[in-house]
Amino acid sequence: MNTITIIVAGTLALMLAGFTLRLTYVIMKNLIDGRKFHQNLEQEFNRLRLSRMLTALGINKSSYIHQTSVSDIHQQMESCSACKNTDECDEKLAKPALDVDEIEFCNNESRLQEIKQQQKTEASSSHIS
Repeated sequence: MNTITIIVAGTLALMLAGFTLRLTYVIMKNLIDGRKFHQNLEQEFNRLRLSRMLTALGINKSSYIHQTSVSDIHQQMESCSACKNTDECDEKLAKPALDVDEIEFCNNESRLQEIKQQQKTEASSSHIS
């Protein structure tokens, strides 16, 4: 091998190593940022009645936050914040368990019914497997 081939091969090896290290760093940083984002979203979410509504309906909040798009979550949070039925909501949430058929007053009723049905379907398919 001549000197130029060794220099080119060495340079390519260094560039590949640098690329691999940079890629690993960026992936790890994105994972950490994503976890922080979801933690902040969950803290903001927990301040609303919507969080208690999910619990009362038996919907897994963690799955909901990680599987639902952020724009949908924000839309539902805004809908919950703008709700005029807070007295009825608080009355229903005072019960230990709530059925999806009892939330006709809720601005997020249709979406909550979809989520509840989706989680039932996922649970039944995981028991079958």
